[in-house]
Order: sequence, then structure tokens, then C-alpha cells
Amino acid sequence: MIVEQRVYFMIQSDELDPGRITQYVGVEPTRSEAKESRRGRKSERLMPPRHEWMLDSGLAATTSLDEQVEAVMNQLAGAWDRIGELAAGGATATLVMLRSFEPGEHSSPGGLFLNEEAISFLHRVGAHLWIDEYDLS
Repeated sequence: MIVEQRVYFMIQSDELDPGRITQYVGVEPTRSEAKESRRGRKSERLMPPRHEWMLDSGLAATTSLDEQVEAVMNQLAGAWDRIGELAAGGATATLVMLRSFEPGEHSSPGGLFLNEEAISFLHRVGAHLWIDEYDLS
């Protein structure tokens, strides 16, 4: 059984802090974190290693991944060229899809799907795709 699914788009940069990424992209992030703004709990190492700008789908964790991808893409409509320019200049753009599930008699993790439009946008801006799954058994 799927417990949680989330989709978000992330831009990471060594040079541009989250505020400058927001100005350039023209979209407010859902969350952001400045480079080396906190220490890791166990390692005490400064984290994160790069500035991070993230835009969540804004939908419930029970909403299908397909719908969440579409919601993220819609929020970024009109910003793809600027995101591509950031990626060409050294930033990393990534669509992150993650889901957690517990096995059981009604277990059906299902599949992951990206339509042609989403793949085209990711390709156009030089973005990566990160799919992360967690088995909570």
C-alpha cells in the first residue's frame, strides 16, 4: 500500500542563493535552504552543500504522482527557458518523484509515468529526474 507520494522540482546552485534563484525564475519556491546554513545531526558537517530552491506540487501526499507532476509543471509554465539558462550556467535542475509504501495483502505500488510533455520540458532545460522509493516494511 502506498503511504506517501510527493513530487517537487529542485534547483541547486553553488553561486546563486535561493533569493536570486527566485528572482531569476520568477516563481516563489515552496521551500528553500541556503548553502551550509545548518549542521548535520550526526556528522556536524555544514549542510546542504549547495543552495537549494524547491517547488512542491501543493497537492496531498495521496494524490497520484501523475497529477503531482502536472501540478509542478503548470506552476513552472513560462519559466522553463529561465530554468534552462540556470542549468546551462552550472545550476542543477531536478524533478524529484518519491513514494513510500508498506507491503501487505493490498500492496500495489503501481508504476511511475511521465507524459511526453513533461519529458520534453525536462529535456529542454537539461533537468534530471530522480525517482526515490522507500519500502517501509
